[in-house]
Amino acid sequence: MAEIHITGQKMLKSINAEFQEAFPYLRLTFCSMDDWKKATSGKGGTIHGFDQSLRLSAVRVKKEGSGEISVHGRTLVKNLEKAFYDTYGICCQVCYNEKDGKRYYTSGAYDNMSLTQLNKELESRGCQKKPK
Repeated sequence: MAEIHITGQKMLKSINAEFQEAFPYLRLTFCSMDDWKKATSGKGGTIHGFDQSLRLSAVRVKKEGSGEISVHGRTLVKNLEKAFYDTYGICCQVCYNEKDGKRYYTSGAYDNMSLTQLNKELESRGCQKKPK
């Protein structure tokens, strides 16, 4: 599997398209850390994903550093999500859709799987391919 190179100049929809080409049962959601914290604090809240037509450079909070991430099949879900926070200061969540269309963010054991392992697991469960 080829590596996916992510830079600040890429549009969010292009990042997702490349990601889904490599891992067709997964998708990425990008949002602010404030939205993520509110939604996961137990007090309720809605995650408003960033507009997919924006470039990563337009939504990033952290501006220092190289601003590049490389993703491959051996990358753990939790490490990919952490890389987006560490590099860009934004929340990135690996997501999937069940057969019935319900959407889920990864957590627990899924976060400790490689992207290839998780993609195969979701395929074997009959989850939706190239979820939106």
